[in-house]
Amino acid sequence: MQFSLFGAEVAEPTRLDLDGLVLAGGWWVQAGQGSDHRARLSILVDAEWRVSALLEEFGRRDLPGEQAPAEAELLAVRTGFRSDLVAPAQRWTRGALVAPPADLALTPAGLRLWAIAAGHGDDVGYLLGTASVQSRTHLAAGAQLAALGLPAVGIGERGRPGWRITGLKRLHRCAELLGEPPAGAGRNWPA
Repeated sequence: MQFSLFGAEVAEPTRLDLDGLVLAGGWWVQAGQGSDHRARLSILVDAEWRVSALLEEFGRRDLPGEQAPAEAELLAVRTGFRSDLVAPAQRWTRGALVAPPADLALTPAGLRLWAIAAGHGDDVGYLLGTASVQSRTHLAAGAQLAALGLPAVGIGERGRPGWRITGLKRLHRCAELLGEPPAGAGRNWPA
């Protein structure tokens, strides 16, 4: 497979790529005030390979990360609390509400983070999970996929909500944008 000149593997990693984790169901936590104001990004995932791949991606962005305690069968991954994450966190928060920022533009590297956190193949195509079909973030996620040339079908509340990419051309484009699969991804990465 030949990879795109605009895919995740050729782009310089930035903090804006973290938007992909918020689209996947991640959340920002802010603490402190003034010069002690800090933020952290956390997400729940369902497999160890996802933890390892996300920690590696955090490292590519000079963000220390860790696996944290979680409930049920999920694993929590998070960055450390950092003052340089306050601006990205504030882009997504309006008081106690989470809302997509006006300048949201999902990068291929952000799409890669989303796929690592919540992507998996199924019998119909490739599903990128989101936190809730009811949220503005879910709708923004679909619009961001379309902007990357990956129009997808919204999946409702049965099972995990998300956006399903179907069709050989779209799946090939998705794989091209995502780049090489992380170790252990298997069927959770488009071919």
